[in-house]
Amino acid sequence: MKEEYELKLQDEFSFMKRDMTIKDRTTMRNIYQAWGCECSGGWYPLIRELCQAITDRYTQDGIPVDIVVEQIKEKFASLRFYYSFEDTPCALQAIDFLGSSSLRFEPYNENDDDAKKKLRHDISQIVRAFENKSKAICEYCGKEGIIRMDMRWKKTLCNECYNNYLKKLEERQKK
Repeated sequence: MKEEYELKLQDEFSFMKRDMTIKDRTTMRNIYQAWGCECSGGWYPLIRELCQAITDRYTQDGIPVDIVVEQIKEKFASLRFYYSFEDTPCALQAIDFLGSSSLRFEPYNENDDDAKKKLRHDISQIVRAFENKSKAICEYCGKEGIIRMDMRWKKTLCNECYNNYLKKLEERQKK
């Protein structure tokens, strides 16, 4: 994702801030802190809307956002937004399978009261809804798209971006 989009997210949502003072990013365990959003800019509005929905849900309960973003990426043509909570690390986020299925793990703390359990479950549902929404949004430009199976990597692209991809592929093959 373009740096300007990432900086906008960091300015608007405190839980999206990255520590840019660390020089050696190869040893960092938090992939988001090391590399930022690992997807194209067409999903910037979607990720921004997701961050706003998370913030709004916390505001509803009147508590500060305690999400730790672990990784944001494209995988199997859809958005993956992996996270934990400040008091609840979650080493394994998901097991994703080629196709449409995936096994997701919700960060869980047995000491949470019922209100916090509900909040955290709601956050999980919000994240899953936006991940599903990404399957119909072009990762490159943000227009309506479909999952393309005949590429090197599965991607969700609109017709225009897909045709541009095919054109560039044909040009490379001619060389």
